[in-house]
Amino acid sequence: MLSPLLLLMAQVGTPAPTAAPTDEIMVIAQRIEKELAACLDRDCPPAEEIGLSLQLSVNQFADGRYTDARHTLERAIRRNRTHAAELPGPVSMLYATLASVAEHEGEPRLWRQAARNNVLVLRRHLGEGHEATLGQELIFGDGMVARGTLDVAAATYRAVQRKAVASGNARLAAGAAFREAWLAMMQEHDRDALRLADEAVALAGPDSRLMTQMRDILRTRIAVRQGDDNAVDALAAQLRQSASESPRLLFAPDYENINSTPAVEKNLLTGSRLRLADVGYWIRPDGRTSDVEILSDTRLGQWAPGILRQIRGRRYVPFDVEPGHPGMYRIERFTVRGTKGSATGSRIAQRGNNLTVHVADLTATEAMNEAYRAHLREEAAGPTG
Repeated sequence: MLSPLLLLMAQVGTPAPTAAPTDEIMVIAQRIEKELAACLDRDCPPAEEIGLSLQLSVNQFADGRYTDARHTLERAIRRNRTHAAELPGPVSMLYATLASVAEHEGEPRLWRQAARNNVLVLRRHLGEGHEATLGQELIFGDGMVARGTLDVAAATYRAVQRKAVASGNARLAAGAAFREAWLAMMQEHDRDALRLADEAVALAGPDSRLMTQMRDILRTRIAVRQGDDNAVDALAAQLRQSASESPRLLFAPDYENINSTPAVEKNLLTGSRLRLADVGYWIRPDGRTSDVEILSDTRLGQWAPGILRQIRGRRYVPFDVEPGHPGMYRIERFTVRGTKGSATGSRIAQRGNNLTVHVADLTATEAMNEAYRAHLREEAAGPTG
């Protein structure tokens, strides 16, 4: 489950992933599928094939076709894993994307295998201290947090910090230290959390503005837990960011307990569809969200109202913009699902255990692009909310 805590943690110390250009990703899946088939027929270069496979899987994922996306990636990996030495970045991206799909599908074994292979490819062919390797190790640690394996996550962060310091990468070293600080705060070890957050700021060095802000966010989260209802407003009044930057989350309420009612359906059978919804919302210049709405809904049902309330309760760092600026529009995919596993007395994988919420950013995908343009057209007449 990608909790609000992880949404905050993921903002620091992780380099942006290498991805296909947005204008190429926004090609409809059917066209990319034909291009991929033609590419394979003419025995095209591995880099071209991997790029098409990644684009196709992104579109399939955006359409809610998680199984198709997984198959596309698995076939591409089988064809191209022997090219990892000359194409470590593209091959690792296949594994990283497969891990993301597996997370939303509820395949913990596949997630762990793909996430580990992603790191191993980079470690083997780029080196342990390379920025891409360390960045993906941080993401692996975040995945361990999502699964409640906090001891493994903490050990991963400490290892990344040590290697980042040795390679002179202050940003990643600071990001790893801050993640460990957030883990301590999650476990209510506030003194350790504050000490580690100070360490993260020191590691960041002269370029520490972002890390200083993240430390302030951590302090605010502790204050909120201790009953200071005004802490978020006070911090929001101090912070500003450029509208050209990715929106920085300041605070988010926890998701409501989606397993709290006896009426909850556990979506047990493997063949049953997952529960999906794509939600659009504006982040206004003051950092508050508005116009939160479901753009498409595939059987999300009883969990939709709680997810919408969670988004409405978020606070982002305010934007430093001219008066009248509408803010930034975002679209997120929410998947609610159980975890696949073996059931007693059956060889057929089934979904069981508690349901969890998983989130992915769909702002730039073709599936949501028309909705995005429509919202921009509406906003041209003047912002609301």
